[in-house]
Amino acid sequence: MNQIVSGTSFPAIRGTQAKTEYYIVMCPLKRLSKIFTLDEGQLPVDQRAQRIINEERIPDITNYILESRDKYVFSALTACIDGISEFVAIGSAKHEQKIGTLIIDEDAEIYITDGQHRNAAILEALQADPTLADETISVVFFTNKSLEERQRIFKDLNLYPVKTDSSLSITYDDKPDAILSKTVIFRSEQLTKLVHMEKSNLGARSKKLISHSAINKATKYLLGSITKSNYESLIPIAGEFWHEVIKNMPAWQLVCNDKASGGEFRDEAIHAHAVTFHAFGLLGRDLLKNDLNWREVLKGFEQINWSRNNPDWAGRCVVNKTMTNTRKAAELTCIKIKSYLNIPLTDKEQVAEKSFVEERNGY
Repeated sequence: MNQIVSGTSFPAIRGTQAKTEYYIVMCPLKRLSKIFTLDEGQLPVDQRAQRIINEERIPDITNYILESRDKYVFSALTACIDGISEFVAIGSAKHEQKIGTLIIDEDAEIYITDGQHRNAAILEALQADPTLADETISVVFFTNKSLEERQRIFKDLNLYPVKTDSSLSITYDDKPDAILSKTVIFRSEQLTKLVHMEKSNLGARSKKLISHSAINKATKYLLGSITKSNYESLIPIAGEFWHEVIKNMPAWQLVCNDKASGGEFRDEAIHAHAVTFHAFGLLGRDLLKNDLNWREVLKGFEQINWSRNNPDWAGRCVVNKTMTNTRKAAELTCIKIKSYLNIPLTDKEQVAEKSFVEERNGY
């Protein structure tokens, strides 16, 4: 082995996968900029083993670090060393041979194979909060890999990515709005029956009526700003509102009483879709703000035709016989619900309705 005259070193653990050695080190965040100096994105696609970095992703990850300063979590970066490196074990015993120091020659190039966006975000976070400098992230190093092998490693590491469902993410989140919505659900026997806490896309066979992500967003529409300082006081308000909505939706009560499944309603009614829950949230915010008799107003839900075939929903939340879930669709659906309930429209809603009618009629 060529002798390394000058380089960088890390305490490391040696492992083996597919008969190939690799090394795991704990790297101080302040050293990342000194280790990963090569921007592979400047190379043609056939000469690199990494995607071009997406600058739009970096601020979100940076904000996550800074806003979760005392609880952020990152998985390991993966890197390949192109050049001379040496592992020096602490001893000759079986376990001692796996623990030691990884020394990387100063002339070696180090390529990030997985985690370039995390690395870039960490560097930005360090500028905003220098106290992060001595915290560490694990890095998995592979050595003596050709370009083709590095490309294969990148492909294999990204072969089976599974993005966490938004409903499950909210269920496990500790942000104020997430705590609020899941508390409201878990405290209600009926909502527990109606809401799927793990999946956002519910199939025809799902017994649940709606997803946690839909309820969460609808509740944010209902309450507006949900913060650490006010979410506890908002829990009973949201709980009462959704309880009253359920009370005036006979179809939902069938699901609560195990006499029907959510899947049975999804093909035939708009009330089993997120966009309508969002519309309820928008409606509720207006009612809670302006109408002390809002519980009586909600009794009008029982007289509304919620069928997807009802032409009143066409172009609002039903487009070409397919449900659409956008903020505009929720607003237009809310407007129509208000007309059913004889609730005056706001100036903004009047403009939106006029625009919708003109567009529908081809003016």
